[in-house]
Amino acid sequence: MYNQFHKDLIDQYKITCNKLKKIQNVLFKQFGPDVTVVANEFSTLATNFNNSLLPDYAALCFMAQAQCEKLIGNDAAEVDVLLKAARAFRKAHEKRLHVGSNGNNSDCLEGAFRCYTHVLSRLPEESVTKAAIIRELREINPNAEITSNFCSPSHRIWDLEQSAEHSIKTADFVAAFEKLSEIYDDITERKCAELYPDVMKRVEISRLLLLCLLQLPPSVRYDHKFIERYSTIGDCDTTSAQIGNGFISEELFFLLQSLVVSCQAKDVISLVAVRDELSHCKELTNSQQLLLKQLISKYSK
Repeated sequence: MYNQFHKDLIDQYKITCNKLKKIQNVLFKQFGPDVTVVANEFSTLATNFNNSLLPDYAALCFMAQAQCEKLIGNDAAEVDVLLKAARAFRKAHEKRLHVGSNGNNSDCLEGAFRCYTHVLSRLPEESVTKAAIIRELREINPNAEITSNFCSPSHRIWDLEQSAEHSIKTADFVAAFEKLSEIYDDITERKCAELYPDVMKRVEISRLLLLCLLQLPPSVRYDHKFIERYSTIGDCDTTSAQIGNGFISEELFFLLQSLVVSCQAKDVISLVAVRDELSHCKELTNSQQLLLKQLISKYSK
Protein backbone atom coordinates (compact mmCIF):
# COMPACT_ATOMS: atom_id res chain seq x y z
CA MET A 1 0.00 0.00 0.00
CA TYR A 2 1.21 3.50 -0.79
CA ASN A 3 1.45 5.91 2.11
CA GLN A 4 0.34 9.55 1.96
CA PHE A 5 3.78 10.74 0.85
CA HIS A 6 3.73 8.30 -2.06
CA LYS A 7 0.22 9.42 -3.02
CA ASP A 8 1.33 13.06 -2.98
CA LEU A 9 4.27 12.21 -5.26
CA ILE A 10 1.99 10.40 -7.69
CA ASP A 11 -0.45 13.33 -7.70
CA GLN A 12 2.45 15.69 -8.45
CA TYR A 13 3.53 13.38 -11.26
CA LYS A 14 0.04 13.57 -12.80
CA ILE A 15 0.01 17.37 -12.53
CA THR A 16 3.42 17.61 -14.22
CA CYS A 17 2.29 15.23 -16.97
CA ASN A 18 -0.62 17.58 -17.69
CA LYS A 19 1.88 20.42 -18.06
CA LEU A 20 3.80 18.36 -20.61
CA LYS A 21 0.60 17.64 -22.53
CA LYS A 22 -0.09 21.37 -22.74
CA ILE A 23 3.42 21.99 -24.06
CA GLN A 24 2.95 19.29 -26.71
CA ASN A 25 -0.39 20.75 -27.75
CA VAL A 26 0.15 23.25 -30.58
CA LEU A 27 -2.53 25.58 -29.20
CA PHE A 28 -0.65 25.97 -25.91
CA LYS A 29 2.94 26.19 -27.15
CA GLN A 30 3.09 29.98 -26.87
CA PHE A 31 1.24 30.23 -23.58
CA GLY A 32 1.99 26.94 -21.86
CA PRO A 33 4.56 26.17 -19.14
CA ASP A 34 8.28 26.60 -19.80
CA VAL A 35 9.73 23.30 -21.09
CA THR A 36 12.93 23.59 -19.07
CA VAL A 37 10.98 24.13 -15.86
CA VAL A 38 8.83 21.06 -16.54
CA ALA A 39 11.94 18.98 -17.37
CA ASN A 40 13.45 19.97 -14.03
CA GLU A 41 10.20 19.06 -12.25
CA PHE A 42 10.27 15.58 -13.78
CA SER A 43 13.94 15.22 -12.82
CA THR A 44 13.17 16.13 -9.20
CA LEU A 45 10.19 13.78 -9.15
CA ALA A 46 12.32 10.93 -10.52
CA THR A 47 14.85 11.45 -7.71
CA ASN A 48 12.07 11.49 -5.11
CA PHE A 49 10.48 8.34 -6.50
CA ASN A 50 13.85 6.57 -6.47
CA ASN A 51 14.45 7.64 -2.88
CA SER A 52 10.97 6.36 -2.02
CA LEU A 53 11.74 2.95 -3.57
CA LEU A 54 9.31 3.43 -6.44
CA PRO A 55 11.60 2.88 -9.46
CA ASP A 56 8.71 2.23 -11.84
CA TYR A 57 7.42 5.78 -11.34
CA ALA A 58 10.99 7.10 -11.50
CA ALA A 59 11.33 5.46 -14.93
CA LEU A 60 8.12 7.15 -16.14
CA CYS A 61 9.43 10.51 -14.92
CA PHE A 62 12.72 10.01 -16.73
CA MET A 63 10.84 9.16 -19.93
CA ALA A 64 8.75 12.32 -19.60
CA GLN A 65 11.89 14.34 -18.92
CA ALA A 66 13.41 12.86 -22.09
CA GLN A 67 10.42 14.15 -24.06
CA CYS A 68 11.08 17.62 -22.65
CA GLU A 69 14.76 17.44 -23.57
CA LYS A 70 13.76 16.43 -27.10
CA LEU A 71 11.47 19.46 -27.38
CA ILE A 72 14.31 21.68 -26.16
CA GLY A 73 16.68 20.08 -28.68
CA ASN A 74 19.12 18.79 -26.08
CA ASP A 75 20.04 15.45 -27.68
CA ALA A 76 22.77 14.53 -25.18
CA ALA A 77 20.46 15.10 -22.22
CA GLU A 78 17.69 13.10 -23.90
CA VAL A 79 20.00 10.10 -24.35
CA ASP A 80 21.29 10.35 -20.78
CA VAL A 81 17.78 10.51 -19.29
CA LEU A 82 16.51 7.62 -21.42
CA LEU A 83 19.37 5.49 -20.09
CA LYS A 84 18.30 6.40 -16.56
CA ALA A 85 14.76 5.37 -17.48
CA ALA A 86 15.94 1.99 -18.83
CA ARG A 87 17.92 1.27 -15.67
CA ALA A 88 15.03 2.36 -13.45
CA PHE A 89 12.71 -0.02 -15.33
CA ARG A 90 15.20 -2.85 -14.72
CA LYS A 91 15.39 -1.94 -11.06
CA ALA A 92 11.59 -2.03 -10.88
CA HIS A 93 11.59 -5.47 -12.52
CA GLU A 94 14.11 -6.80 -9.98
CA LYS A 95 12.03 -5.35 -7.14
CA ARG A 96 8.89 -7.10 -8.40
CA LEU A 97 10.72 -10.41 -8.64
CA HIS A 98 12.10 -9.94 -5.10
CA VAL A 99 8.66 -9.32 -3.58
CA GLY A 100 7.05 -12.08 -5.67
CA SER A 101 4.59 -9.85 -7.51
CA ASN A 102 1.69 -11.73 -9.13
CA GLY A 103 1.20 -9.06 -11.78
CA ASN A 104 2.77 -8.70 -15.21
CA ASN A 105 6.53 -8.72 -14.59
CA SER A 106 7.45 -8.30 -18.25
CA ASP A 107 6.19 -4.76 -18.77
CA CYS A 108 9.17 -3.22 -16.97
CA LEU A 109 11.62 -5.16 -19.13
CA GLU A 110 9.68 -4.09 -22.21
CA GLY A 111 9.96 -0.48 -21.05
CA ALA A 112 13.71 -0.89 -20.54
CA PHE A 113 14.07 -2.47 -23.99
CA ARG A 114 12.22 0.43 -25.65
CA CYS A 115 14.41 2.99 -23.90
CA TYR A 116 17.63 1.15 -24.79
CA THR A 117 16.67 0.76 -28.47
CA HIS A 118 15.67 4.42 -28.71
CA VAL A 119 19.05 5.45 -27.30
CA LEU A 120 20.88 3.14 -29.71
CA SER A 121 19.08 4.74 -32.65
CA ARG A 122 20.52 8.11 -31.63
CA LEU A 123 24.16 7.03 -31.36
CA PRO A 124 26.77 6.55 -34.13
CA GLU A 125 27.84 3.01 -35.02
CA GLU A 126 31.44 3.54 -33.91
CA SER A 127 30.46 4.82 -30.46
CA VAL A 128 31.95 3.01 -27.48
CA THR A 129 28.85 4.11 -25.56
CA LYS A 130 26.67 2.24 -28.05
CA ALA A 131 28.72 -0.93 -27.56
CA ALA A 132 28.35 -0.60 -23.77
CA ILE A 133 24.58 -0.08 -24.04
CA ILE A 134 24.27 -3.17 -26.23
CA ARG A 135 25.89 -5.07 -23.37
CA GLU A 136 23.19 -3.86 -20.98
CA LEU A 137 20.41 -4.59 -23.44
CA ARG A 138 21.60 -8.15 -24.01
CA GLU A 139 21.41 -8.77 -20.27
CA ILE A 140 17.61 -8.55 -20.59
CA ASN A 141 17.40 -9.89 -24.15
CA PRO A 142 20.37 -12.13 -25.10
CA ASN A 143 18.89 -12.76 -28.56
CA ALA A 144 18.65 -9.08 -29.54
CA GLU A 145 20.03 -8.74 -33.06
CA ILE A 146 21.83 -5.45 -32.46
CA THR A 147 25.48 -4.90 -33.23
CA SER A 148 28.01 -2.11 -33.13
CA ASN A 149 31.01 -1.42 -35.33
CA PHE A 150 33.01 -0.59 -32.22
CA CYS A 151 35.18 -3.59 -31.41
CA SER A 152 37.92 -4.32 -28.89
CA PRO A 153 39.27 -7.55 -27.35
CA SER A 154 37.45 -6.80 -24.08
CA HIS A 155 34.12 -6.24 -25.84
CA ARG A 156 34.59 -9.42 -27.88
CA ILE A 157 35.38 -11.43 -24.74
CA TRP A 158 32.32 -10.03 -23.00
CA ASP A 159 30.04 -10.85 -25.94
CA LEU A 160 31.34 -14.41 -26.19
CA GLU A 161 31.04 -14.99 -22.44
CA GLN A 162 27.46 -13.71 -22.40
CA SER A 163 26.61 -15.90 -25.37
CA ALA A 164 28.19 -18.91 -23.63
CA GLU A 165 26.20 -18.18 -20.47
CA HIS A 166 23.00 -18.18 -22.52
CA SER A 167 23.99 -21.46 -24.20
CA ILE A 168 24.56 -23.06 -20.78
CA LYS A 169 21.12 -21.92 -19.60
CA THR A 170 19.54 -23.49 -22.68
CA ALA A 171 21.63 -26.68 -22.25
CA ASP A 172 23.47 -26.16 -25.54
CA PHE A 173 26.76 -27.32 -24.03
CA VAL A 174 28.61 -27.81 -27.33
CA ALA A 175 27.95 -24.20 -28.34
CA ALA A 176 28.98 -22.98 -24.89
CA PHE A 177 32.24 -24.94 -25.06
CA GLU A 178 33.05 -23.60 -28.53
CA LYS A 179 32.48 -19.98 -27.48
CA LEU A 180 34.60 -20.33 -24.35
CA SER A 181 37.32 -22.05 -26.38
CA GLU A 182 37.28 -19.12 -28.78
CA ILE A 183 38.00 -16.79 -25.85
CA TYR A 184 40.79 -19.07 -24.60
CA ASP A 185 42.39 -19.39 -28.03
CA ASP A 186 42.17 -15.67 -28.72
CA ILE A 187 43.85 -14.69 -25.43
CA THR A 188 46.57 -17.32 -25.64
CA GLU A 189 47.35 -16.55 -29.29
CA ARG A 190 47.79 -12.88 -28.39
CA LYS A 191 49.95 -13.96 -25.40
CA CYS A 192 48.14 -11.63 -23.04
CA ALA A 193 46.71 -14.07 -20.49
CA GLU A 194 48.20 -12.05 -17.64
CA LEU A 195 45.87 -9.18 -18.61
CA TYR A 196 42.77 -11.35 -18.16
CA PRO A 197 43.37 -13.58 -15.08
CA ASP A 198 39.71 -13.62 -13.98
CA VAL A 199 38.49 -14.39 -17.50
CA MET A 200 41.03 -17.20 -17.90
CA LYS A 201 39.98 -18.71 -14.56
CA ARG A 202 36.28 -18.63 -15.47
CA VAL A 203 36.96 -20.08 -18.92
CA GLU A 204 39.24 -22.81 -17.51
CA ILE A 205 36.66 -24.00 -14.97
CA SER A 206 33.67 -23.81 -17.29
CA ARG A 207 35.42 -25.61 -20.14
CA LEU A 208 36.48 -28.37 -17.76
CA LEU A 209 32.94 -28.86 -16.44
CA LEU A 210 31.56 -28.83 -19.97
CA LEU A 211 34.06 -31.48 -21.08
CA CYS A 212 32.99 -33.69 -18.20
CA LEU A 213 29.40 -33.29 -19.36
CA LEU A 214 30.10 -33.82 -23.06
CA GLN A 215 32.53 -36.74 -22.64
CA LEU A 216 34.30 -35.89 -25.89
CA PRO A 217 37.23 -38.06 -27.07
CA PRO A 218 40.70 -36.54 -26.50
CA SER A 219 41.24 -35.75 -30.17
CA VAL A 220 38.03 -33.77 -30.59
CA ARG A 221 37.60 -30.03 -30.06
CA TYR A 222 40.31 -29.51 -27.43
CA ASP A 223 43.96 -29.95 -26.58
CA HIS A 224 44.27 -33.30 -24.74
CA LYS A 225 46.83 -31.73 -22.38
CA PHE A 226 44.07 -29.57 -20.96
CA ILE A 227 42.14 -32.51 -19.52
CA GLU A 228 45.34 -34.37 -18.64
CA ARG A 229 46.22 -31.69 -16.10
CA TYR A 230 43.14 -32.71 -14.14
CA SER A 231 43.12 -36.46 -14.73
CA THR A 232 46.65 -37.32 -13.58
CA ILE A 233 46.82 -37.81 -9.81
CA GLY A 234 50.11 -38.30 -8.05
CA ASP A 235 52.18 -35.92 -10.14
CA CYS A 236 54.51 -34.27 -7.64
CA ASP A 237 55.26 -31.36 -9.96
CA THR A 238 52.40 -29.05 -9.04
CA THR A 239 53.90 -25.60 -9.34
CA SER A 240 51.56 -22.62 -9.57
CA ALA A 241 52.43 -22.23 -13.25
CA GLN A 242 51.05 -25.71 -13.97
CA ILE A 243 48.04 -25.71 -11.67
CA GLY A 244 45.11 -24.41 -13.66
CA ASN A 245 47.50 -22.41 -15.85
CA GLY A 246 48.37 -20.37 -12.78
CA PHE A 247 44.91 -18.79 -12.49
CA ILE A 248 43.26 -21.33 -10.17
CA SER A 249 44.08 -21.78 -6.50
CA GLU A 250 45.73 -25.05 -5.48
CA GLU A 251 42.74 -26.03 -3.31
CA LEU A 252 40.26 -25.53 -6.13
CA PHE A 253 42.56 -27.31 -8.58
CA PHE A 254 42.63 -30.48 -6.48
CA LEU A 255 38.84 -30.38 -6.05
CA LEU A 256 38.41 -30.11 -9.83
CA GLN A 257 40.94 -32.87 -10.29
CA SER A 258 38.91 -35.12 -7.99
CA LEU A 259 35.80 -34.18 -9.95
CA VAL A 260 37.35 -35.19 -13.28
CA VAL A 261 38.69 -38.50 -11.94
CA SER A 262 35.29 -39.30 -10.38
CA CYS A 263 33.59 -38.62 -13.71
CA GLN A 264 36.07 -40.77 -15.61
CA ALA A 265 35.59 -43.62 -13.12
CA LYS A 266 31.80 -43.00 -13.05
CA ASP A 267 32.08 -43.00 -9.25
CA VAL A 268 28.81 -41.26 -8.34
CA ILE A 269 29.43 -41.35 -4.57
CA SER A 270 32.79 -39.58 -4.92
CA LEU A 271 31.30 -37.21 -7.49
CA VAL A 272 28.53 -36.15 -5.10
CA ALA A 273 31.06 -35.66 -2.30
CA VAL A 274 33.21 -33.39 -4.48
CA ARG A 275 30.12 -31.55 -5.70
CA ASP A 276 29.14 -30.83 -2.09
CA GLU A 277 32.53 -29.23 -1.45
CA LEU A 278 32.50 -27.26 -4.68
CA SER A 279 28.96 -26.00 -4.05
CA HIS A 280 30.35 -23.90 -1.20
CA CYS A 281 33.21 -22.53 -3.30
CA LYS A 282 32.83 -18.80 -3.87
CA GLU A 283 35.18 -18.94 -6.85
CA LEU A 284 32.53 -20.70 -8.96
CA THR A 285 29.98 -18.64 -10.90
CA ASN A 286 26.24 -19.34 -10.98
CA SER A 287 26.50 -20.98 -14.41
CA GLN A 288 29.31 -23.22 -13.14
CA GLN A 289 27.16 -24.27 -10.19
CA LEU A 290 24.44 -25.07 -12.73
CA LEU A 291 26.89 -27.24 -14.68
CA LEU A 292 27.73 -29.09 -11.45
CA LYS A 293 24.05 -29.95 -10.99
CA GLN A 294 23.89 -31.14 -14.60
CA LEU A 295 26.91 -33.36 -13.98
CA ILE A 296 25.29 -35.07 -11.01
CA SER A 297 22.12 -35.59 -12.98
CA LYS A 298 24.03 -37.08 -15.93
CA TYR A 299 26.18 -39.51 -13.95
CA SER A 300 23.39 -40.56 -11.59
CA LYS A 301 21.33 -42.08 -14.40
